[in-house]
Amino acid sequence: MSFWKKGVRLAAIASLVISVLSACGSADTKPASAPSSNQEKTATAKPIKIGFLVPKTGKGKDYGEKEEIATKIAVDEINAAGGINGSKLELVTEDTAGDNKQAVLLTRKLEKENVVAISGPHFSGEAEVTFPIANELKIPIISYASAKPGISAANRPWAFRNSMTDDKLLSTALPVFAKHYNVKKFAVIYDEKDAVSKSAGVDVLPVAIEKNGFEWVNKSNPLAIKTGDTDYSAIVTKVKGMKPEAIAVSVLYQEGAGLVKELRRQGVNVPIIGTVGIYASAFPKLAGEAAKDIVVGTYWYPEIDRAQAQEFLKKFEPEAVKLTPDASKPDPYAVNAYDNIQIIAKQLKDAGLNGDSDVKKLRETVRSGWEKLKDYEGTQGKMTIDAEGDGVKEVHTVTIKDGNYAPLK
Repeated sequence: MSFWKKGVRLAAIASLVISVLSACGSADTKPASAPSSNQEKTATAKPIKIGFLVPKTGKGKDYGEKEEIATKIAVDEINAAGGINGSKLELVTEDTAGDNKQAVLLTRKLEKENVVAISGPHFSGEAEVTFPIANELKIPIISYASAKPGISAANRPWAFRNSMTDDKLLSTALPVFAKHYNVKKFAVIYDEKDAVSKSAGVDVLPVAIEKNGFEWVNKSNPLAIKTGDTDYSAIVTKVKGMKPEAIAVSVLYQEGAGLVKELRRQGVNVPIIGTVGIYASAFPKLAGEAAKDIVVGTYWYPEIDRAQAQEFLKKFEPEAVKLTPDASKPDPYAVNAYDNIQIIAKQLKDAGLNGDSDVKKLRETVRSGWEKLKDYEGTQGKMTIDAEGDGVKEVHTVTIKDGNYAPLK
């Protein structure tokens, strides 16, 4: 072989080696397997703080325990994957105990700690008092559970809800429920102390019942309980005398369990449709056999056919079973809390921001991101934020089967 031919062959081999090495280097820089060049340059960037308002104690304890588990899973996943453009996420958790005054104080506290956004609070009563504060302070706040209509709309542009309001859920679930059980005469019972329960009981359920051509048998005789009640015998006796074909209840899960037990004890065995407050993983256990024929509209249930949802369950249940062995499935609000963190992280990552960025810019990026959110593929399915700042998702009508929520069939 001539010297010239040897030279050409060596050059070709060298070119091939360089191409292979270059391709390997390109594969290693993919976000899924290694930090981006931007992350490598800012590996020592300050952490990004996200506030978390959650009822770890008080009336929403079961909700809050699971919401905290889900939120921590999201933070751990993001940090394990390299964080956000070189910054780790830092969760600043505050227990509201479901108390409105406490929620206001903690919202102001979180803003002073320079959190980029606030995930929470849970209850609509809390949202009604914290959302105006978020607008005043210009910090994005995203509730993962509030369902009383109109709260986000009244607090543009910094307040959002990654949840669905009761009116949207019932507009789908109530007709399905009525057709399945062939019922037309409804009695309504609500909790007059809890904001979302009272709203649904006074405004949402009656409208949905009459809009669908059904009869509201206690229209002139409101039936209300109060959060914390334990004796439901008198109100059930009244309901029994009205002979409804079905009952619509707008209460929280603790009172809901006691109420349905008393209904069944007194022989009121008609089907029951509940609003969002009754959906909790603890409810089937608390209600026991009385939970039969109880239906609710939701955008999540444990066996939802989504790979992303089932992967989340695999991580969630081993943690939840340590706290509540008999109720280890996540409810919709825990799933929303998980998605809240994932969405915020994506918004900041896509914008190329990190903890060294100006906090006002970080907050505005999150606010704008939520405002424009459309068809986000969340754990429960596609989710969009409407013009009022509320979530729009696919609604499923579910019942309780073998201690868990499953599609009504």
